[in-house]
Amino acid sequence: MKRVCLCTIVLGIFGLGIVAVLAHQDNPVPIGQKSDGPVRSTPGENPWNQGQAPEDWWGAIKRMHGHVGPWNVLGWRIGQVALREFNTKWGRHDLDIICYIPMETPYSCMADGLVIGTGNCIGRLDIRLAEVMSIDLIHVAIRRKDGTGPLLILRPRPEYLKRIERRTVQELEKLSRQCRIMKESDLFRIERLMSSRTKK
Repeated sequence: MKRVCLCTIVLGIFGLGIVAVLAHQDNPVPIGQKSDGPVRSTPGENPWNQGQAPEDWWGAIKRMHGHVGPWNVLGWRIGQVALREFNTKWGRHDLDIICYIPMETPYSCMADGLVIGTGNCIGRLDIRLAEVMSIDLIHVAIRRKDGTGPLLILRPRPEYLKRIERRTVQELEKLSRQCRIMKESDLFRIERLMSSRTKK
């Protein structure tokens, strides 16, 4: 029998409560034993993935994060590219995303933008954070959970990061709206690598 863990999470992401239902493996690893990796909810079109992409993503970021800043919007833009490049849909949870950032704000704000941009989330282990020691090393790595296709590395442009780093609160609105309409190529570059899991 499939074991189900029901986690009711009241979030103001889209102005309503969201019930996240996580379906775990049929044979979960007993407490105290190590698994071969993280146990994640099943990706795809199934009863466990019934979220809806926000029509007002700007408002969704504001409700979730408390304000909209350029780092949020940058994360959202990267998330939208991920959906496009992997030809997938919001909230399918079939992507594995690791956000490499210095572990401090405002850099960590990128993660909330990725959540709104993809429908993935940190609690479901679809998005994970990894620490880097310098702003110059910030990047987002994305691949399919099933190992097919390339590994995408999205590296924000150093010149853009310098424009948004350590700015005043009064400047956030303007910088966020600029990020919303800038060319992708001015925000980040995309590298496509063959995932080690797909190499023979």
